Amino acid sequence: MQKMKNARKILIIFSFAILIYLGLLSGWDNKGILFDEKLLLWISENQSPGMLAFMKVISFLGSELFLFPAVGLVIAYMLIRRYNYSACMLLSASLGSWIANHTLKQIFQRVRPEEFFKVQQGGFSYPSGHSMVSMSMFLTIAFLIARKQEGKTDPRIPYAAAILYIVIMGLSRLSLGVHWPTDILGGYAGGYLYYLASARLIDQLYNKKKSKALS
Repeated sequence: MQKMKNARKILIIFSFAILIYLGLLSGWDNKGILFDEKLLLWISENQSPGMLAFMKVISFLGSELFLFPAVGLVIAYMLIRRYNYSACMLLSASLGSWIANHTLKQIFQRVRPEEFFKVQQGGFSYPSGHSMVSMSMFLTIAFLIARKQEGKTDPRIPYAAAILYIVIMGLSRLSLGVHWPTDILGGYAGGYLYYLASARLIDQLYNKKKSKALS
């Protein structure tokens, strides 16, 4: 247990350092940094039409046009069934992380790699919203599933599925050429940090509520 706590602390520090470091670098240069241009060029030159079409579908599943109504319906269902804790967690992990991402974009104001665009995309580039929201939201979903299925199934299964989806979502944004690779890494770091902070805050609020109800 102590080793897991230490590992989590190291991961938190590393994620925070990555988010700020890449953000500052991209803000100063406002273009490709590190391996950005080489990796985007390689993807652009080696991508098949079929793979591009598949990645467009994946990217759409992480867009506001799909997520807002889809997640809204799920949250409404949870509230009707009085799964209030799960509804709060999912609302924070989706809408909350989207707001946090928008705020970070306004701070760093990095331009997108327009020369690699396969589709049109507006707004600032860093950190990737698709990557940040998917990291926060699907880790939360994995947490809720593992919590509900505790003792019934291996808790690593929902987390493994979530991580696979998160990675594919990040790759979809690179395939469409609408983000620098370091945007994706920054999005992952920001999403992980937001997930931990949000989960802890909601846990504390519900524990206080339970304590007051019992007293």
